[in-house]
Amino acid sequence: MASGFSKFTRPEQPKASQLSERDLDILEVVLRYRFLGAAQTCRLVGGNEDVTHRRLRLLWEHGLINRWAFPGIRTHSEFYYYLDKRQALAVLADRRGLVLHPQMIEELRNNREKDYASAAVRGQHMQLGFLRHSLMVSRLHFMLELACRKSSGQVQLIAFEQGSSLSGRKVEAPKLVSSREGGQIFWQEGDEQERLPLEPDALFTLKFSGRPEGQDTAHFFYEADRGSMAAAAMLKKFRAYYHFIKRQQKHKEAFGIHPVRAVLVETTNEASGQRLMRLVNHPLVAGPSKRAGLFWFTISTLFTEGASGTLPYLEQPEMLFEPIWALPDRSLHRLTDAENA
Repeated sequence: MASGFSKFTRPEQPKASQLSERDLDILEVVLRYRFLGAAQTCRLVGGNEDVTHRRLRLLWEHGLINRWAFPGIRTHSEFYYYLDKRQALAVLADRRGLVLHPQMIEELRNNREKDYASAAVRGQHMQLGFLRHSLMVSRLHFMLELACRKSSGQVQLIAFEQGSSLSGRKVEAPKLVSSREGGQIFWQEGDEQERLPLEPDALFTLKFSGRPEGQDTAHFFYEADRGSMAAAAMLKKFRAYYHFIKRQQKHKEAFGIHPVRAVLVETTNEASGQRLMRLVNHPLVAGPSKRAGLFWFTISTLFTEGASGTLPYLEQPEMLFEPIWALPDRSLHRLTDAENA
C-alpha cells in the first residue's frame, strides 16, 4: 500500500516505532484540549516542528490518535487531532501516571461513536458544525496558554474547564410572555418562573503577579458563537447568565468562584457582535445599564485574518491580552485590566 497511501486511510501495517517522550507530550496535550490542530500541537509541544508532524502521523498510523480535515474545493484543511481509544489513556497512565476519570473515558467513547474522521469525509453538516465550534474553544485555550508563557510570569492560567463538567446547571427566571401589536411581537416577563439552562463553553481563571492577595485572580466564562443561533435562543442564554451571576450569584456555589470578571463572547464578525450587544442591552437581559458590563465581546476575524494570509492566533497569541474586548457601550478592555481600570 506504499505508493497509493491515502492521507485519510491508515496503512494496514504501520511503520514500527517506539513511543518517545515527544509522543507522550502529544497525547497529553491532545487529551487536555480535546480537539487540536497540527500547528497548535507543534507550538504547545515545542521542539522541531517537522519531527512533531512525523510523530503525529505515526501515532495516527498506530491508532493512538485519530484525525480529520475539513474538506475544501481544491484541497483540505490542516489535520485536527483527537483521542478515541482507551489505549491512549492506558499509555499515559502507565508512562506518565495519568489518573483516569470517568469523564475522560466517557469523552473518548463519545468521540469513537461520533466517528468525526468519517463525518468530515462525508461532509455531515451537524458534526462539522460541532467540530468548528469546539475548535473555537480550543483556539481560545491555546491563545491563553501561549500568551501566559510569553508574559514572563506576569499572568498565569491556573484553571481551564470545558465540556461536561460545566453542564447541567439551571437558574430560575421570570418566564417570557409574548404579545402582538399590529405586525410586531413584544416580550415581557410574566408571573410564572422558568428554568433556564446555563452551560458555558469554557470557564477559566487567570492569576496576576504583583497584585494584593485576594485581588490577584480573575474568573471568566466564555461563549463561542458561530452566528448560527437564533436571536431568541441567544436572548435566553444571556438572561440565564445575568440571573445566574448578577441576580442570584449562584456561581459561588455552582463553580466555587467569585467574583466573575466577565462573560466573554467571541462571535464571527462585526455585524454579529453588534447584534449580540443589542440583545445584552435588552430590558429583558441587563438593560442599558452598567450591569451590561458583565458581557465582553470580540470577533473571530481578529484571530484568523492577519496580514499576508498569516494567522494571528498562531503568531501573536498574546493579542488576547490586548484591548480587543468590547462592552455594549463600545469601550474596550483587556483581560488583564484590574477591576477598577
